[in-house]
Amino acid sequence: MRYTGTTHEISYQATLEFFESRGRTASPEAPQTATMYQDQALAQRRDQCERETVVPLLGLLGSKRVLDVGCGYGRWAEVLAERVGEYLGVDFSAELLKLAEAKHFKNARFQRLAAQDISPTAVALPPPFDLFICSAILMYLNDSDVARLGAAMAAMAAPGARIYLREPMALSERLTLDRFPSVELKRDYSAVYRTRAECHELFGTPLREVGFKLVEDRSLYHLELCNRKETEQQIQLWMRDP
Repeated sequence: MRYTGTTHEISYQATLEFFESRGRTASPEAPQTATMYQDQALAQRRDQCERETVVPLLGLLGSKRVLDVGCGYGRWAEVLAERVGEYLGVDFSAELLKLAEAKHFKNARFQRLAAQDISPTAVALPPPFDLFICSAILMYLNDSDVARLGAAMAAMAAPGARIYLREPMALSERLTLDRFPSVELKRDYSAVYRTRAECHELFGTPLREVGFKLVEDRSLYHLELCNRKETEQQIQLWMRDP
């Protein structure tokens, strides 16, 4: 089903089954397509664009501990693991984590943990963290858990910490797909596409309460890399006062 302009909760079990299937059938030559969905060429171009745009914003020289929420097959571990002190990637998909662990990244640990269950005591690497990666995760969480994740990050953040958020956001009004039959993905798909204002409110409120400020808030891709009419990939960079 498709819902616009209204709140509708999605099933986490359906989302887990979707990603377990994606992990089992991922192509070793183009693992990006397991989580980025586009054809191989576009997925690789988007991946490269995001790395080039975002890495300079992350303040890696000061990053001792990194928490990557929804790490998937290890996309950001490949970029960050050898450039920071310690890296922990968490994901709820065992199949995607198998792909990440098989790469044997230096300084990297992986843990099976759903985003909605993250807390200071649940993560395998003790906080505080200097950098959080949150890449296309809020779309798979219901509203209460988006706020809960923001609060968990706020509780685990070191002074001066940064949070990088990439999220496909609705251009005009909220859009929810609940077990929607996707021709492109060849199976049912569930996701919540919120507006920028909704993300600011749900995710950002607990961050602002502990001294985070939003310092980047913009589109990620150039026009030629955009292929959706109702949503657009947006990035936010939150920085906490030292």
